[in-house]
Amino acid sequence: MILITHVETAVATQGDPIAAAQVHQALAQRALLPQEHLVDAAHGAGETVVKSQTEYDVDLLCPVPPDNSWQAHDPDAFPLTRFTSDWAAQRVLCPQGKISHLWNQEHGPRGKPTIKVQFRRACEVRSHCTRKKTDPRDLTLHPQSEQQALQGARERQQTPDFAQRYARRAGIEGTMSQSAYALHLRRSRYIGQARTHLQHLLTASAINLIRAVAWLEDVPRAQTRRSHFAALAA
Repeated sequence: MILITHVETAVATQGDPIAAAQVHQALAQRALLPQEHLVDAAHGAGETVVKSQTEYDVDLLCPVPPDNSWQAHDPDAFPLTRFTSDWAAQRVLCPQGKISHLWNQEHGPRGKPTIKVQFRRACEVRSHCTRKKTDPRDLTLHPQSEQQALQGARERQQTPDFAQRYARRAGIEGTMSQSAYALHLRRSRYIGQARTHLQHLLTASAINLIRAVAWLEDVPRAQTRRSHFAALAA
């Protein structure tokens, strides 16, 4: 029997990664931190994965954004995974064995720290690396821990083990569906965040009670519904 152990109420404009940190902090205070936390793709940033691991020793299991660069989709091109970063020396080695000549600490559009890496222009396989006419190939990296965590997560989510472990996320989606459709969680009955949080607590308690009664009475779990579109595709 799976029960809800924590309820967090946030304003709609707050990002999911912030909520995840708040949940981890609250669970840590009650010694209820999980070893593995299954979340959706909104949490799939290197910074969030690293903080969960280093601050709370929680493995954040979620899909992370893929490399959407054209080089990652061209079998003849050089994607980021073909480059080797020497973080101590602050340089990058390209697949052709050439060493970067520029390593600058910068900030991204949202103020997060990034690293700008650039190579020289002369290269015999330039077309495999960049489509720029004159400018050299440049790379944008996250800080070391975040970049390595992001790359590791991208590799992990391609494995059968990840698919098997993440399949349990269906139970979480089922819980949210139960709260939204059976208990009308999407409509706030009160004004103000504090009162809305009280409603959320009562809803979570109701779900736990429903599940406890079903477990005591040996009620079988409902089967996952299959959409009409999935049936047509099959």
